[in-house]
Amino acid sequence: MARGHSFHDQQFGGSEYDPTDRGTFDQGTVFVVMAFKGQDTSDVYTAIKDACKTLRLGAIRVDETPGSGIVIKKITQLIEQSEFIIVDLTHERPNVYYELGYAHGVGNEDLDILLIAKDGTELHFDIAPLAVKFYKSIEDLQRIVLSGLEVMIKETR
Repeated sequence: MARGHSFHDQQFGGSEYDPTDRGTFDQGTVFVVMAFKGQDTSDVYTAIKDACKTLRLGAIRVDETPGSGIVIKKITQLIEQSEFIIVDLTHERPNVYYELGYAHGVGNEDLDILLIAKDGTELHFDIAPLAVKFYKSIEDLQRIVLSGLEVMIKETR
């Protein structure tokens, strides 16, 4: 969601922050940033997609995009164009941290991004202060995603 200010401006009252700047985005699109390894990631992504579908939102990961283009270009476009972003920090992947930082830098605000992680995940120093919702089970994850996105929709639309 491209805006004229950054997450930092919003959170720390930077001079560039404009609360009336809603940015530009594709309404109803949710970009999911997460690791792609193991069966548990498939279950997590399915739970996220199902929760989004319940709210009439469309979840997408970069590996579901067509064509053979440059992956990082597709990722940055999805970060900039999606209405909401869900970031699963569970497997502590550097690319996930990078994509979260990019999302903050291009103007996504706190109610545009839902941070999740499996219970027991150790967060790194730079994101430890952020509000992360920890899930214990797939059912718990679905509840967190549903309730989180419901609030995000209500507060941002």
